[in-house]
Amino acid sequence: MMFHVRSSIASLAVALAVSCAGDDPSATQGSASTSDAATGDAPASATEPATTGADTGAAAARPNWVQDIAPLMTTHCVSCHIEGGIAPFALDTYEAAYQWAPAAAVQISAGLMPPWHAIETEECQPPLAFKHDARLAPEQITMFIDWAIANAPEGEPADAVPLPDPPAVDLVDTTATATMSGSIEVPGGASTLDYFHCLSFDPGQTSDVYVDGLQVIPGNRELVHHVLMFVDESAESADWEGGVLEDCNGGSGVSGALLIGGWVPGGLPIETPAEVAMRLPVGARIIFNMHYHNATGAPQTDQGTGVALRWSTTLPRYVGTFQLVGAPGAGDLLDAPFFIPAGADGHIERMRYVVPDLGLPELRLFAMSNHMHRVGVDMKVTLQRGDDVTCLLQTPRWDFNWQRQYLYDAEVEALPEVLPGDIIDIRCTYDNTLANPGVAEALAEAGLDQPQDVLLGEETLDEMCLAGIGVAVRPF
Repeated sequence: MMFHVRSSIASLAVALAVSCAGDDPSATQGSASTSDAATGDAPASATEPATTGADTGAAAARPNWVQDIAPLMTTHCVSCHIEGGIAPFALDTYEAAYQWAPAAAVQISAGLMPPWHAIETEECQPPLAFKHDARLAPEQITMFIDWAIANAPEGEPADAVPLPDPPAVDLVDTTATATMSGSIEVPGGASTLDYFHCLSFDPGQTSDVYVDGLQVIPGNRELVHHVLMFVDESAESADWEGGVLEDCNGGSGVSGALLIGGWVPGGLPIETPAEVAMRLPVGARIIFNMHYHNATGAPQTDQGTGVALRWSTTLPRYVGTFQLVGAPGAGDLLDAPFFIPAGADGHIERMRYVVPDLGLPELRLFAMSNHMHRVGVDMKVTLQRGDDVTCLLQTPRWDFNWQRQYLYDAEVEALPEVLPGDIIDIRCTYDNTLANPGVAEALAEAGLDQPQDVLLGEETLDEMCLAGIGVAVRPF
């Protein structure tokens, strides 16, 4: 496992603090307490970077900022950690990154940053790699830790290597763009930092179209934590005043909407495999469930958020669609009713869906996404055919705040095939105790201080066990 670069995160934090302080007890530059590094709080004393590192003559030491860390940051971090970005601090300059080196090393070593939750485990080895895997390689993690322990040297500016281009985040060859017509005000300094509002967009298509590219355009990057995307075929959301439904929790705000993906800051556009596109019927609308996170302490406004789409009017070889399997969704709950007792740890709910014979020549899976709420801690989806079991996706460190769609990295003919009679099994594990930070956050938002019995539903203190599966259908 790539995250076991250091056996103890606490030991690493201590090592960073001691190494950065050096042998001089009065040395504070770059030092950090264990709690600083573990929580991500800025070390109070790390305000003046040492341009030559911990020792005289260490400017050429490796790794250093100009030759090693700056390229790494550019590729993996600055799409979020930039002035005006969703992250609470920037990492795009040496002066900014220096003070955060100990805390960042702890987060990176723990596998918490960059955020990526489709993790291989002993019980789950997905059949294919996923596109746009954000994780750092083991040698990159080690390099960053070594840099932090060495007091984050800058290196000689003359030795600076050309920085790579940041990951391209714009959809190319866009067909249409729709933008919110009004604005949303998000309070600052309130008892909660998180708000969930839904936006409805009219793509303006005059006939059925087939979408092979979709991109979220955030209006206020400081506010937008993540977005869930839905297709509203009935156009029920067209009745929302100003195209906005406030306080829609974690869903679409309408009945029957189809989840088509998720986006987090720094995420790339959703693009289907070649020869696959999703049908967007004439009149249908796109709904964004916006998770706004306002940590600025001051009121903020979101305006200009929109969606970019790329489509064709030509029927593709494979039509992409999304099937919601689990609770609530297609399938059977194995241990009804769905009920997570207060104080339960390691509680499991299972869903099972038997693929029917739809009379179609071919079904292949091109995307997976897991969905639970704050009580969830682990979710696994498997495909069973006779005695053969394939794990499609596991998110063993589930975090409601970092939801995304995972796209298999393969041509359509190499994607996992689904046959009638195959079984999709979903296992969701919950921790309904105060040891689960998600539970503590949800209770605080509801003005409660003790875990509650949890049922199936849309509200903050309800739960789900739901997989969104992208299916490529060959209709003829």
